[in-house]
Amino acid sequence: MLPKHGKIDCRLCFNSSDGNLRRPNNDWKMINDPGAWGGGHNPEYLVLGFSKGATQAGIYESGPFEDVAFAGMRPRLTEALRAIGALEMHESVDSKIANPDSNIAFGSLIRCSVSRLDKAASVKAGKDVFACTGPLITKSFSEIPDIIASCSKQFLTDLPASIKAVFFLGNTDSYVKNCQALIRKLFPADFKQINAMAVSVNGRVWVNIAHPSRLNGHFNKWLSGNDSSGLKRIQARNALSGSNNSSGGYLVK
Repeated sequence: MLPKHGKIDCRLCFNSSDGNLRRPNNDWKMINDPGAWGGGHNPEYLVLGFSKGATQAGIYESGPFEDVAFAGMRPRLTEALRAIGALEMHESVDSKIANPDSNIAFGSLIRCSVSRLDKAASVKAGKDVFACTGPLITKSFSEIPDIIASCSKQFLTDLPASIKAVFFLGNTDSYVKNCQALIRKLFPADFKQINAMAVSVNGRVWVNIAHPSRLNGHFNKWLSGNDSSGLKRIQARNALSGSNNSSGGYLVK
């Protein structure tokens, strides 16, 4: 089942000698700060980032817990969820995240904070710089696969029956490929491809949508376009409405 709204007591990937910081390998570091937001008793949707960035991790450590999830990108996340029909026009991500009984649960593929050494930025700064963006995230699937496997098995294999759809934030071709490969490994017997942006497992759709980060220069095209980035939005919405799905579809609001 999904964890309840709040900080999560999980040290699955940490030994007693690690404290709250672990180095999975020389290039990665991991902070034990898992959390969950919203969700209630019968959530309809689960929204997953990859991991908390530096802004969110900092708030987790010293700020209000309800301010952590997707800090700095909530207006764009609201737009994204409205675009695919998971939010009504009068609804916002802020209220859903703050409400422990909301119909949307929020978290991340890796619930703890992970970041990778950015070698180019480190050379420029003259010191080690760790980040969790773009190509660095893609590297995680080959460089720390055990972390991704452990966390996804812990938090994604026994979802509530009420969950109609899981949204991965990020729709670059490489990220989509890795997310879908992960779901295939978790549910090999029930995995079905819907379209390029979505798969289904046991009557539930898993779909990649645009990441709301301000670093995503394709976000506005994804929101309103009809080709290229916009086609990915259309494919995501079609998967949710059942346009590409012989099993009858997944109703959106």
